[in-house]
Amino acid sequence: MSLHKNLEIKARHMDFPFGSMNALKFHDDNIYKSSFMAGLSAAFPSGEKEFIDSVRNYRNKVKNPQLIEQIKGFMAQEGHHQYQHRLVNEELDRLGYNTSKVDKMLKKMIDKRLKVLDDKTRLAFTVAAEHVTAIMGSYIINHPEFLDNMEQPFKDLLLWHAVEEVEHKAVAFDVYMECEGDVKYLQKITKISTRLLHYRLFRNMLVLAFGTKHWTSFRDFKNCMKWMFGKDGMWRALRKPYKDFFTEGFHPWRDGGEELIIKWQEEFYHPEQNKKSEVYLQAKTG
Repeated sequence: MSLHKNLEIKARHMDFPFGSMNALKFHDDNIYKSSFMAGLSAAFPSGEKEFIDSVRNYRNKVKNPQLIEQIKGFMAQEGHHQYQHRLVNEELDRLGYNTSKVDKMLKKMIDKRLKVLDDKTRLAFTVAAEHVTAIMGSYIINHPEFLDNMEQPFKDLLLWHAVEEVEHKAVAFDVYMECEGDVKYLQKITKISTRLLHYRLFRNMLVLAFGTKHWTSFRDFKNCMKWMFGKDGMWRALRKPYKDFFTEGFHPWRDGGEELIIKWQEEFYHPEQNKKSEVYLQAKTG
């Protein structure tokens, strides 16, 4: 196991002005791009809860004191992600999306999984998901143009979520390696998880887009597919970092990533949104 020794993982308690969002097509005036992002958000509350639960199952088995502290930070960050995405999902519903439908589908899937999967497999699925969210987060911070023409509160939410996914990207992996250590099994589950993830992301996008009754624009759909899968699309850019997971000696911090935390802090952090910052507290107290 190769922990990132100098990293302290703490939740940032944010306050995003989601109520100011006013457009159904809140991303690039494109219903499919907007529905893709809404689908991501709709899946996070129940998904993040399962990530926390699967790691919590191993908390008392972990011996490394630093990893124990990082587990606490991981759970705190993921818990606040749940909270913020519930808030924005309420606003997305106000705009015309049916995020609760996506959430119910995911909860049903998780409930079925809990009946048949052991703790090892649940944790392996979490490690796989954390790898994908971490490389997506890294991409978004490095390529903020991916979020161009997005309403600012949702953009700020995604960038904040992204940096915390980068920060705790190794926690579930390190727990798995310390307590289970079965790399071949982890790689097998990751391949399965990725196939399921692609299906669910695309399904969620279509469910939400079709539910808005504004899905008939083929130009919007074509533009969205280019945005995701085209030459300069995110999914193509994620191929290499995704495949790195299957290389010998892989660790989430092997190729670094600390610079992304600094980049977010310098370019995207708004202290007036941080509930514990002096700027925020002064604004609230007048």
